[in-house]
Amino acid sequence: MARNRHAVIWTQCGGTPEKMGDLVLSGEMISFTYTKEYLAAGRHGFCLLGDGAIWGSDTVTYPVSERIPVFPRLLTLIPGNNLHNLQRRHYLDILRARLGREPPPGPETEWQLLVMGGHGGIGHIDLFADDIAAEAWYRSASRSSRNGQGQTATESLSTQSQSTQSRSQLWRMLKRHVLNENLDFDPQVIEAALGPTPSVGGMIPKLLVSVTPGDLQPNFYPPGTPDKTDVVLKVEPPEYTGLLDLEALCLDMHREAGFEVPACHHYQADGLYFLAVERFDRAEGVPIPMESMFSVIATGDHHFRETGDILLDELGAVFDRLAEVVRLAEETGEQVYRRLLMALLTGNGDLHLDNMALLGGLNDCRLTPVYDPAPMRAWPRHNLVSAIPFDPSGYKDHGAFFIALGRSFGLSKDRIRQHIDDTLAATESYTERVMQLKRVPLLQRRQLVTIVETERQLLEKQRR
Repeated sequence: MARNRHAVIWTQCGGTPEKMGDLVLSGEMISFTYTKEYLAAGRHGFCLLGDGAIWGSDTVTYPVSERIPVFPRLLTLIPGNNLHNLQRRHYLDILRARLGREPPPGPETEWQLLVMGGHGGIGHIDLFADDIAAEAWYRSASRSSRNGQGQTATESLSTQSQSTQSRSQLWRMLKRHVLNENLDFDPQVIEAALGPTPSVGGMIPKLLVSVTPGDLQPNFYPPGTPDKTDVVLKVEPPEYTGLLDLEALCLDMHREAGFEVPACHHYQADGLYFLAVERFDRAEGVPIPMESMFSVIATGDHHFRETGDILLDELGAVFDRLAEVVRLAEETGEQVYRRLLMALLTGNGDLHLDNMALLGGLNDCRLTPVYDPAPMRAWPRHNLVSAIPFDPSGYKDHGAFFIALGRSFGLSKDRIRQHIDDTLAATESYTERVMQLKRVPLLQRRQLVTIVETERQLLEKQRR
């Protein structure tokens, strides 16, 4: 019989650290119990549909599986097992040093990775092995804030992160894991310079760091460093040369089309290319709940296990049902439809359920700003019309489907036509701007332009 695994969840969403409750993974069930004190405070729950206002003093439970081995909301705190996940490699280096051997594959290692790095990440929840570990981590963060510089045992993190040694070690790590150069580095120096960098999903390498906007040379600091700006730092792998230029263009296109979009900053050094996207899950240093639509749907529907378990034209009904529990802006579904149209006309076939998320809790929930709008269809192996499946049968083509899709979000024919016209106008200069991105290989530029022009023609033909 497998033994139970225990952890605790804390938060700073009230402005100071406090314990939310206790987590137990037992066999095929995971459970979470709020403390009485946290329930009495009436703060945000650890996930949207696991909020204390819904569950009260009852223990929140979820049937785990191989696909979802913990609460869906906790999945983003486990670094994904893919080639370029810097967090996973970083944590495994540390775990390997602790164990003195290779960590065995399986649920025990995944759990260790979760408790090792499940704090300080995106959103408002911090997961620890126990309360002692939580209190120690928050004390360290508090000292960093008071000093104006994070302190290590011998020097400030801010100073050390710029030192010759730590900068060299960070660059060696990135070149080894991103550029596949045969370089050794000391994971303990990386740990000291950046902290145990929390997980950020996706196939593009990412780190949570702080930067000084306007710096010409990239200097990276631990998240939360005073007087710095917290960002998601994306590192371009060589097999996707020019991708970050394309993503920055798409962020600009969405901003110009009237969408809320985070600021971003380009950096280049030593053969490495970076895009630093400013985080929006913090307000004056206080974390804001942020949860992907994948997590929300999976929490509410225990039969949902992967993106393929839902069709694109079922999303409207999901938001309708969610609005019965959550105070959600009335136009949320309409905004999602607009994002889907922009994705179609920019070649972003990777707008999956982890790239759509909600900010806030039961009483103040809204869509996040647009993030990760990279046009992955420029690369043949990612040439999907939509990462969320749909059934185009019964329609003349998928252009006709996307026009009809608006009805599933409760939109009138005139409203659908208006959004299509607006999106066509907003993306009119897109292909020309793509062709101006010289770092993007010509083959990828041509493929993306061909795809986007075809999608435009289909929409224009069907809207007549």
